Amino acid sequence: MDEIIIPVSFGGLNFKNPFYVSSGPTARTLKQLKRIEETGWAAASIKLSIDPAPYINLKPRYGYFNNYSALGFTAEKRLTFEEGLKLVSGAKKVLRDLMLFANIAYAGDGRIEGDCGPAGGGSAPGGIAAGWVNMAKKFEECGADAIELNMCCPNMSFNVERSGGKNEIAKKSGASLSQYPELIAAIVREIKMKIKIPVFVKLSPEGGQVAQSASIIFAAGADAVGGTANRLGMPPINLDDPAMAVYPLQKEISMACYSGAWIKPLALRDTYEIRKQNGPDVSIMATGGIRCWQDAAEMILCGADLVGICTETILSGHDIVRPMIVGLKNYMDSHGYKSVADFRGALVPMVKNSSELTVYDGYAQVINPDLKGCGKECALCKKICCEFAPALTDSGAVSINKDDCMGCGICFQRCPRKNIRMIRIT
Repeated sequence: MDEIIIPVSFGGLNFKNPFYVSSGPTARTLKQLKRIEETGWAAASIKLSIDPAPYINLKPRYGYFNNYSALGFTAEKRLTFEEGLKLVSGAKKVLRDLMLFANIAYAGDGRIEGDCGPAGGGSAPGGIAAGWVNMAKKFEECGADAIELNMCCPNMSFNVERSGGKNEIAKKSGASLSQYPELIAAIVREIKMKIKIPVFVKLSPEGGQVAQSASIIFAAGADAVGGTANRLGMPPINLDDPAMAVYPLQKEISMACYSGAWIKPLALRDTYEIRKQNGPDVSIMATGGIRCWQDAAEMILCGADLVGICTETILSGHDIVRPMIVGLKNYMDSHGYKSVADFRGALVPMVKNSSELTVYDGYAQVINPDLKGCGKECALCKKICCEFAPALTDSGAVSINKDDCMGCGICFQRCPRKNIRMIRIT
């Protein structure tokens, strides 16, 4: 693995490949960080460290839902400021080349004079919470290669805000802060004046306008910006006992952070929009639904420089990166790409809006109406057709009137016997 190099220049740093373990439970111990390096990852973003001690910090409760390939967590264990510093300091003494990002959030009351926005009670950003600066400086001192500002986690104050109830709090962290890009920009500007290592910002699209927010934050001096894999959602509901949690060892139902394969189309969109809005000269990291090298290649084509993976490391372990590195390198070699930069964002100018699409005329055709499994024994194409249903004869044969067929293609895609083809009219 050490012989396969896929060079990436990102946020002022050089990486041996575009893969990093994004902040989460698989990057919270020294043992895990050693394994991350051994298996070939270029970097790791440590588990979120919060100062002061995390105000929501329970034993993790996770659920995996196969029917829609989603991982959800309700309760979660974060690192304290001191635990994060100890982890980075200890890791830097034994790691050889693994880049470490300190994923941090300040949730205290301390602030510099003039601080505004949701943390300071004002209506517009002015100063900056001194706690953010203090955390960044301390992590730089203990050896972190970059600071990653966590403006993304939906399962802290954002969850409390959306759930309501008597325990609603005034603290703003994670996804709650992503709704105030000017405040984040003020935080970035202040930190950039006080430290020398790169400052990355991880945003949530929960607040909307993620690409526009990224523009404001890039303008403030952020070295890189990225999206998050998590969205806040409701879990599966027990219809006989709706208040009962579906998660093991948890009593009440609650909203949760959801990630996994299902989110990839949304993550691709976030990455595409940030790249389209901000052009080719900025550094973008992306996470969300990545399970294989093909997913990573798609994310790069949409504009990502670095690709972060968390959920799949929880489900399958850190070894997943080995075939990803090999697969991506083979793909690049077959297309003549020397580095990620050669195809990063290549898809962005190709994406068309619906008014610009070229749509071909055509119709669906049943190849063999007498094939076993079709006709009365299946007739799925008849059941799902949008408007012009295929004819079902008394003998069970299926036929499609090409003059009625609109060519939507659903029957072609859903046919279990692959017994339908689409005819293009030229």
